[in-house]
Amino acid sequence: MRIIVGAVISRSPMVAGSVWNRIHRLIGLQRLGHEVYFVEEVTEDRCFGADGGRAAFEHCVNQKLFRAAMERFGLVDRSCQIYNRGEATAGLSRQSLVSICKDADLLFNMSGHVASDLVLAHVKRRVYVDEDPVYTQLWHAEYGVDQNLAAHDAFLSVGLHIGTPECCIPDCGVTWRHFLPAVILDWWAPSFDASRQYFTTIATWSQFGDLAYLGDWYRSKAHELRRFADLPLRAAQKVSIVLQRESREEAEVDVLRKNGWMVSGPDDIDDLDRYRDFIQGSRAELGIAKHAYVQARSGWFSDRSAHYLASGKPVLAQSTGLEDTLPSDRGFLTFTDCDQAVAGIEAINSDYQMHCRAAREFAEEFLDYRRVLPRMIEHSLA
Repeated sequence: MRIIVGAVISRSPMVAGSVWNRIHRLIGLQRLGHEVYFVEEVTEDRCFGADGGRAAFEHCVNQKLFRAAMERFGLVDRSCQIYNRGEATAGLSRQSLVSICKDADLLFNMSGHVASDLVLAHVKRRVYVDEDPVYTQLWHAEYGVDQNLAAHDAFLSVGLHIGTPECCIPDCGVTWRHFLPAVILDWWAPSFDASRQYFTTIATWSQFGDLAYLGDWYRSKAHELRRFADLPLRAAQKVSIVLQRESREEAEVDVLRKNGWMVSGPDDIDDLDRYRDFIQGSRAELGIAKHAYVQARSGWFSDRSAHYLASGKPVLAQSTGLEDTLPSDRGFLTFTDCDQAVAGIEAINSDYQMHCRAAREFAEEFLDYRRVLPRMIEHSLA
C-alpha cells in the first residue's frame, strides 16, 4: 500500500519523544513493505528562527529540524514540508506531492495535523489519529473548535476507552477504534542495570487549558503533579522530572523541588539520542498523567511509556483505565493514589530484574510495530 503519514516533528525545542513516535510509525510501515511518505505543515505564525522570533520559511529552524530528521532516517525523497497550505514546500515539490497523493491508499493524519487540500483532496482514505483523547472530543463537541473530523473516513484513538461506555466523553458522532504506540524494538536495547537510582518522567506543567463538561473539570498535568508532589519523600525514592514550563509557572514548580524531585528542563533531552539515553539511564518510569485523561477514564496509553518498556525499564503509570484491557502486574504497573504509587515503587524495587525483563516482554507482546501497525491498517479500512 502507499501510505502517507502527516504529523508535526519540527517544533523547537525538539519534542524528541514525539519525533520518535512518528518515526516508529513511518519506518515500521516501511519495514512491513508499504510505500511510505511523510508530510508536515507549517503555518506562517509557526515559522521560527534560531532566536525564537518569527522567520521566513526559507530561513526557519523548522526546515532545518525537518531536514535533519528526514536525512537521519533516509526519508529525504519521501517527505514534504508544506508552508501555508502550499505556498511553498521543502523536500518534495507541490506537483510531486499531489501526484503521490492521488495514488495513495491511506493518510494517517496525527491529530488532524494535515489540513491542506494538496493532501486531503486526493488521498483515497483519510484516517484521523487522535493523540490527545478527551481534549480532541471536548474541543470539538463542547467548545465548538473544528477538529476537521468531517474530512476523514476513519477514526483511531490512543485512548482505549474513547467512544465506549467506560468513558463519559462525547464520541462526536463517529466510531473510534483504538491502538497502542508502536515501537521498533531493535532501536531500544534493553538495559538491566540495578545501580540506576532515579525513577524518571518527562512532562509539561500545563500544556492545555482546563475544560468543563457536564459539571466536571478536566485539567492539566499540573493538577496531578501537585497531588503526587510528596511521593519521593513518602516512598524514600529518588525521582527526576524533565519539565517543560513557562517562567511564570516556576514558583508553582517549587512544590516539587521542596518534596525531593530533581527538576530539569527540556534542553536536557532536545535531541533524539539524548532522549533515548535519558530513558535508558533511568531505573524506571513514574508516569503521571494529565488530570483530563484520569478524570475521563480515557484509557490513554503514553508513547513515552512504550519507549521505557522497550528499553526494559519498568513503568509505574497513573491509572487512566488502561489496566482494564492490559496486564498491569509485572513490568507495567498502575496506581490511582499515593499509597498505591508507594506500593508500586516498593514492588518494582523488591524484584527489579524480574520487572525489567517483564517490561521488555510487555513491549514485545503489545507494542512491537509488527503487531500494532497491521491492526491500525485493519481498523482504518474497516
